[in-house]
Amino acid sequence: MAEAQVATLQTTTLSLDELREIIRSVVREEITAALEAWSGYFEPTIIEPGPPLHEDLEDIEWRAREGRLKFYTYEEVFGE
Repeated sequence: MAEAQVATLQTTTLSLDELREIIRSVVREEITAALEAWSGYFEPTIIEPGPPLHEDLEDIEWRAREGRLKFYTYEEVFGE
């Protein structure tokens, strides 16, 4: 993980769009660093019924079937 970044008083004068772009930039850097550090082959995980993760996945699947789930492309999230 990257070092914590400190906001200065200058940040308070930024527009909402500028602040969003700063946040996207920091998140993008963190994701890139995490993906670069993550290497190797991993076996698929089998999730047994019952644990909270299984319930979360069922909820996601249910929302997708109802049309209440929106998937975004990389370009939509990061604006590139």
